Amino acid sequence: MNDPSGPARKARSFAAVLRELREARSLTQQELAAAAGLSVDAVSALERGRRTQPQPHTVRSLASALQLRDAEATALLSTLGRAGNGALEMPSRTLTSHPPPPPAVPVVGRDDEVAEIVAALRSAPGRLVTLTGPGGVGKTTVALLAAQTVVANHPGGAFFADLTDVTDPDDVLAVVALAAGTHADTVTGLAVHLAGAAVLLVLDNLERVAACAPQLVELLSACPGAVVLATSRVPLRVRREREIRIAPLDPTAAVRLFSERLTAAGARSPTTGGQDDDPVAQLCRQADGLPLAIELLAAAAARLGPQALLDRVDQLAELPVAGPRDLPARQRTMAATIEWSCRILGPAARRLFPRLAIVPGSFSLDTVDGIAAPDTADAVGALAELIEHSLVARSDAGQVARFRLLEPVRRCALETLEPTEREQVQRSVSQWALHTARELGARIRGRGDMTAVEQVEVDRGVLRLGYDQLVDARRHDDAAELLWSVWLPMWMSGHTREGFAWTERLREGDLSERGRARWLVARAGFNRVAANLFATAERAMRLAERVDDASLAAEAAIFASAAALRLGDFDGSGALLAQAEAHVTQRLDVGNDVWAAVHVPIGRGDGALLRGDRSAAMRHWRAAAATAQEVDSGFSVAAVLAECAQAARSEGRLDDAAVMLAAADELGPQRDGHRRRAHLAGVAAAVAAELGDVASAQWWEGVAGPDAASLDTDELREQFRELVRRADTVSGQD
Repeated sequence: MNDPSGPARKARSFAAVLRELREARSLTQQELAAAAGLSVDAVSALERGRRTQPQPHTVRSLASALQLRDAEATALLSTLGRAGNGALEMPSRTLTSHPPPPPAVPVVGRDDEVAEIVAALRSAPGRLVTLTGPGGVGKTTVALLAAQTVVANHPGGAFFADLTDVTDPDDVLAVVALAAGTHADTVTGLAVHLAGAAVLLVLDNLERVAACAPQLVELLSACPGAVVLATSRVPLRVRREREIRIAPLDPTAAVRLFSERLTAAGARSPTTGGQDDDPVAQLCRQADGLPLAIELLAAAAARLGPQALLDRVDQLAELPVAGPRDLPARQRTMAATIEWSCRILGPAARRLFPRLAIVPGSFSLDTVDGIAAPDTADAVGALAELIEHSLVARSDAGQVARFRLLEPVRRCALETLEPTEREQVQRSVSQWALHTARELGARIRGRGDMTAVEQVEVDRGVLRLGYDQLVDARRHDDAAELLWSVWLPMWMSGHTREGFAWTERLREGDLSERGRARWLVARAGFNRVAANLFATAERAMRLAERVDDASLAAEAAIFASAAALRLGDFDGSGALLAQAEAHVTQRLDVGNDVWAAVHVPIGRGDGALLRGDRSAAMRHWRAAAATAQEVDSGFSVAAVLAECAQAARSEGRLDDAAVMLAAADELGPQRDGHRRRAHLAGVAAAVAAELGDVASAQWWEGVAGPDAASLDTDELREQFRELVRRADTVSGQD
């Protein structure tokens, strides 16, 4: 090769000399970029002459990677003219700290999150801590507060870089370097500048350039004293990362923030008294604890008044008062915040997002395919992307995973759904709801699958949406079938009032005989008034027998029997139970219709209890549990007794409610025992409160919390027996 240091070469370009030096060493652009700590695009731009004035640290990195001899280095530098003089000399390093600014407003309800972040930042050098969460949850505010707390632990300085306007991951290091007082634009250059210093780098809004994460990891490896605190709507997904999710505020902190922002806006802060029906508390629930939404609502409430705003909030596509002018434009309305998040979504997730917004409340994974657009091949993958971008929240409580959109996010997303697409989604949901209701109803009635109860609880909003669509489309018999299919799990979840409201949307005259029988059975299941229940159940039984549906007839007879008990007709109740039992034994397969088979002895136990024979009641309930066990059913007699105890409490039969709770605890399955006992303890707390025993009610409320898992079984059963004794004393039976 000719010596590139010769005089003829001095007029050549930096690009040509660099390419010739690389090729002389048989290196590809990728290999040179890796050795120099540069991106391939950066090396390519230099060799094509797109970048004619590289930074000194870039030249130093290339010279080191190429292992240039003195003559070669001179030849390369000469192409830069005066800028090449001293380019290979190490610059003197001065770090002038530019600490993150303090939060713009007082921070409410974030003590626990800040403590967790501070502990993570202090746990080890070289740590990357990423705060994730939905737009408007306050990630930047919490990061600034945490940074203020730990800044003294970083004598090398603290530096804040706002990456909101950066769109290319390759530009991130240059912005961070500027914040740290250098013009470096490579890992090597910035690492040289920070070498040996214990520094804190606060990087805000990384979501659009999350692909820079490997460079950040490389920087931290080269600067072991550095720590990065980042905020992003998505995790960076590197092994060094510690992700901390910033959740919405709890109800108490939400009300505090609302009141503070209301006062700051010049309005008088109302006295809420912590009441759930207070306008401020209700507005905070509308905001779902999202600080940005709370601030925006407070700004509007300062002008209109909390109650006036609450009365109209459902009708407002956007609030009439914009957010503070010192917020970024993307955060002055919730719609702008959501639109910012959607920019970085893939096409499938962007299509799915507004369709999910049609569902109020939570939904299960099973619903997603029914809601997704017909051309969405990977709806679950799109949902996973929405979760990662903090647009959909997941809850791991219970056996059925729950997903939901925060209410302010849901409202904004729903506004972007075109009317024709909304109609298409509603039709898809109605088909899914009918199919799912059939399946869940069969699982709970036939196999006693108690997870069906939880599935209905999770998907209740979707089922209601599908039911309403069926009624609106005048598919009345289908709506009646859906209603009958889900009344039992809804009853077992305590949603009798809502369920009865569903039945009001249908009229007898619009239904076939079978549809009317199903509708009447559902009304009977949700009806708490004994006289109405008896009349409804009797009519349902006659219709079911006329259409020759033994399962419906048995169900209706069981209801009629329960109503007769409440009316004091013990003989009539027994006769109706005998009819139900005849249908079960003569017409039904107990293994595939366990609900009816188990409810006959449950009904007999209820009758024995009302007659005062508790030992007989317990025998019948044990027989019911044994029947479920014989057919290998997951049906929970304990769950039914818990709901019966609720009903007895509402009727003022506190002694009977206590007996049922004690029996439910004895008969309950061991699987998922903590959740079941927490439910029983909640009912027991209500019974104790109505007995006037405040101390006992508080104890039971404690058991309904996390402590129930570690409570001794014998101790708990003794407490149930004590509750029975107290109830008997108050009722005069002891």
